Amino acid sequence: MPSNIIKLVLISMTISALLGFLGLQASPAINLEGYSGNEQFALAIGASALIASLVTGIVLLIKPYDLPIQKQTLFIGNLAFKASERELRRLFNRYGEVFSVRLMTDKATRKPRGYGFIEMEKKAANVAIAQLNEKEFMGRDLRVGHANEPSHHTHG
Repeated sequence: MPSNIIKLVLISMTISALLGFLGLQASPAINLEGYSGNEQFALAIGASALIASLVTGIVLLIKPYDLPIQKQTLFIGNLAFKASERELRRLFNRYGEVFSVRLMTDKATRKPRGYGFIEMEKKAANVAIAQLNEKEFMGRDLRVGHANEPSHHTHG
């Protein structure tokens, strides 16, 4: 959970606890006579917990947050020259959401170079590597790895 959300929840709970305690003490509708100090404190904590839950829920509904997605770029080598972005997207989507597919082409001839890059969520990318590296796709054994691994960029 992002630290700003944790801070928001802690601030919300603190304010709610104070409001709950003060509200319970000051409310003329609630008669606390006959309750011991510990019982009054327990009631105040219960009320403040309820208020904290409500306030936190409302704040999170008003300002929803998304955890940042950790993306990973994969190097895909030994691709069949006829492989399309659509076919690769379909293959890798089995393991998680694919954010982008880039097939490299020769600048002069525009013909496929037999490798490309796929960007996907990091955990899904690791599963895809485990499942697809050295597996046959369109008649060729794929080389799949993290894009920053130099061994995957060698040709020959």
